[in-house]
Amino acid sequence: MPGPAFQLPVSAERYLEYLQSRQRKDSTLKRYRYDLADFFRYIEVAADDKPIKKITTKNVEGYFSLLHESRDYQARTLKRIHTVLCRYFHYLYENSLIEIDPMKNFSFDEAIWTEIKQSDLVEENEEKRLINSLLSDLGMSVKQAAARPMLAPRNLVILSMLSHYGLRLHELAALRMKNINQGTGKISIPEETGNPREFHLLSKDKARLHHYLKVIPQAVRPQKATDPLFVAFDFQRQTYRWSYGLDAPKYLTEIAIQKMIREERKRAGIMRAISARHFRHTYIIRELRKGTAPDRLQRLLGLQSPLTLLPYQRFVEKEKLIKSSRRG
Repeated sequence: MPGPAFQLPVSAERYLEYLQSRQRKDSTLKRYRYDLADFFRYIEVAADDKPIKKITTKNVEGYFSLLHESRDYQARTLKRIHTVLCRYFHYLYENSLIEIDPMKNFSFDEAIWTEIKQSDLVEENEEKRLINSLLSDLGMSVKQAAARPMLAPRNLVILSMLSHYGLRLHELAALRMKNINQGTGKISIPEETGNPREFHLLSKDKARLHHYLKVIPQAVRPQKATDPLFVAFDFQRQTYRWSYGLDAPKYLTEIAIQKMIREERKRAGIMRAISARHFRHTYIIRELRKGTAPDRLQRLLGLQSPLTLLPYQRFVEKEKLIKSSRRG
């Protein structure tokens, strides 16, 4: 921890003077001084400003890992420190004191610093109940049961995408026919999602995807490259929907996917809330349990920072410690 005599770099002193000229409170200036001193003590930069130009995003990631893992700082404190460093480095960049802002590629996501709990996961028996429920028309009205053979294949593919590949909700909704190769089973997550990447479907999921597309009537089936992969369903007409304005199948929205998951888990008799995020958490934990290396998992998920996996790694490590202590 930095002591009161720690000498800040010249640029940091000038930044604090700038804040003072902007009528910032003394308590704010004191807090900024402390946070900046702590950061510079960590990367071993003192009065000389030259090393500041060499500070990288990796340095920043290491610092935040230290704060969270060694000092047990909570998300609220980490967010405050993140704000201080963002504003400081932005000041340096705007005044041409650095060429690259190391904070630019370090986005603070509170989820990174939040602990994963057992309740954040989809239990194995819950997933089985969901799948069994999808394949059954038990408890349905006549109208619902009539639509089931056409609708269930779509919902099954969606749940498979969430459970087996850890897709986010917006990644699912963004998929177009140009993003899939039915022959090879390759799926390309588009650039606009922010996490572009490619992966291959398991053989059973490739078969499920093929079946889903086949049960859609040809007149409203997605076929063009720009057509959505997942299509909205019209219960009144008992068929998939068509957008006449776009002259294309009507895409399934994120809200509609959330609603589908909610309705399916209720029908399966699962009373607690389950969302797309629960499936993503479960996928990541399962991969780490299997021994998938974090750097490989980072590539599979298209993550920009390995820090995103920290809460999941901590969860799995705690599991191992508990199992070890029980055996002992």
